[in-house]
Amino acid sequence: MTLLNWKFDDEIQGAPDEWNWVEITLTFLDGSKRWSILYTPERLLNNLSRPNIDPPGLHIPHMIIVRSYRREDVERTLRFLEAESELISASKLID
Repeated sequence: MTLLNWKFDDEIQGAPDEWNWVEITLTFLDGSKRWSILYTPERLLNNLSRPNIDPPGLHIPHMIIVRSYRREDVERTLRFLEAESELISASKLID
């Protein structure tokens, strides 16, 4: 499947203590849509460092970790995953 475009589904907040992820929607050439969760290393660390997190870990198969939420970084990461045939497994189908 060929990635046509993608968009942020959430506004990106820049506070240093943010821990939530950002969701994106991917649109493919065949018209299908998928979504994924983006995390930066800092936000993931902030999440796992919260004293009240329970359980103290997580597993999300459709999570992609990016250096930053800059469009260029996300685009390059998605295109790399597409070229490696990993983009489908890194996202979930939108019904």
